[in-house]
Amino acid sequence: MPREKPAAQREPGALWPLLLSAAVVVVIAVGVAVRLTGGGEEAAGSSASGGAGAPDAAGTSDGLREMGESLARRDADDPTALGDPDAPVVLIAYSDFQCPFCAKWVENTQPELVDRYVEPGDLRIEWREFPYKGETSRTMAVGARAAAEQGAFWDYHEAVYAAHDDLEGTAPEAVGGELAAIAEDIGLDADTFAEDLERQDLADEVEADFAEGRGIGVTGTPAFLVNGKPVIGAQPLDVFTQTIDQALADAGGGADASDGEG
Repeated sequence: MPREKPAAQREPGALWPLLLSAAVVVVIAVGVAVRLTGGGEEAAGSSASGGAGAPDAAGTSDGLREMGESLARRDADDPTALGDPDAPVVLIAYSDFQCPFCAKWVENTQPELVDRYVEPGDLRIEWREFPYKGETSRTMAVGARAAAEQGAFWDYHEAVYAAHDDLEGTAPEAVGGELAAIAEDIGLDADTFAEDLERQDLADEVEADFAEGRGIGVTGTPAFLVNGKPVIGAQPLDVFTQTIDQALADAGGGADASDGEG
């Protein structure tokens, strides 16, 4: 039987199960199963009530915080991030543009977190493309990078998720035209956008995000890390506020962040 590598030599993906308690691992498995089997928001909420989404009494372990910090890019020039690069809490979101639960999170939860935490400087949101649903999802994700080239990542992000129902089921060969129309609607140069959809470097950026998520055990969307603490699924707003408030407390900041409970 081969000797186990010392912890310092393991890849981040190998560290993931070691850093989580057995209870959290079970909750993650349930949460991912809910996502992949098309479970609804109520199922997602039930999986969070005492598991990965809700903070425990001791807060996040030092190991999880270190892992979350190692994945946080904190790049001031990153067009796929919102908030102060030095914010005490970083929420990393792994998402697929074809995922209906991701669309709900973007519509209902993200704006609340931006108002409550991002704008005061307590939270940074870093987006990761996780196009596990196939080629159409990959094209949509590359489209986000193409929009970022024109300074409009978040406008595209909002518009494409808002059009989820209209885009659902679009074939890979047709989605580029649909996305170019959305790009034009939000004020982008549609011809440049269409050209950028074919850029290999942008596709490579998407693949790097996807590989990062797979490396830590993400198999479905949406999936989040809040300073290393996993929250799986489009959980209710209060799951995110509780988790962020706990992360702020652990980081020794954000004294006023919990004034507006969800």
